Amino acid sequence: MKRPLLSLVITGFALAEGFNLVEFQSGWQSVRISQTDVNRIVCEKGDVKMVVYSQEKEVQVKYDGRNVFVKLVPKIKDGKIVIETYPRELYIDCAGDVFQLILVPHNIPAQTIYLRSPYRQDLKKAKDFEKASAFQDLLSKLIKSVYLEEVPDGYDVEVVNRVVRRFAELDLVLYRKYSGYEFDVYEFIVDAKLDLQLFEGAFLPYLDKPIAIAIVKPILKAGESTRMIVVSKAPSSITFQEPKREQKELPKNTQEEYN
Repeated sequence: MKRPLLSLVITGFALAEGFNLVEFQSGWQSVRISQTDVNRIVCEKGDVKMVVYSQEKEVQVKYDGRNVFVKLVPKIKDGKIVIETYPRELYIDCAGDVFQLILVPHNIPAQTIYLRSPYRQDLKKAKDFEKASAFQDLLSKLIKSVYLEEVPDGYDVEVVNRVVRRFAELDLVLYRKYSGYEFDVYEFIVDAKLDLQLFEGAFLPYLDKPIAIAIVKPILKAGESTRMIVVSKAPSSITFQEPKREQKELPKNTQEEYN
């Protein structure tokens, strides 16, 4: 039986300009924060269990669920309101992993900092996550999670960051692969060499068992990039092009159905 390939449009949510990613490691890690605005720290793995900091260092911290909000406290100095720009230390227990952050204030807008812990695939959790929603709702959830750089429950994440194909019009880079129970999700970066409009069907020959495709920005100018998120039936894989070999052009958008 033929199943139509779903093309999903990503709307209604976007990442903040001040987006920062901190990978878990032992020891201190420095991050930039706004010295005037409220900064947000997000624990990707789960809820924040505890936050430890020094109130004497003129900082306010509140946390709820996966979110920690940090605001530097102004003081009166020589008759003027000032905000001291010395670093502040912060310990965050992020679902069992303790991050040690040095917050370095700068004259920049509010920052969003994502705390990322190593993920291990949990097939039972992945199965429960996939079975909890209707088919099309699940596809939307998977694509939205990857777009927001959140890992679906039970999924494993592999950072690949490797060119899949080089064409006259663009380079197609596989950035990350998310592996679940019945589905895999691929996050691609499309780097345009020419002004062009992207069509989902043109990429089908280079995908394995695709079910849904979402292109964030389908119209690109030369030098611009966009993200393409693909949901495939597991197990799946991507075949990489031989190094230094370039296709003459991207295939036309002729295939509209997937077996």
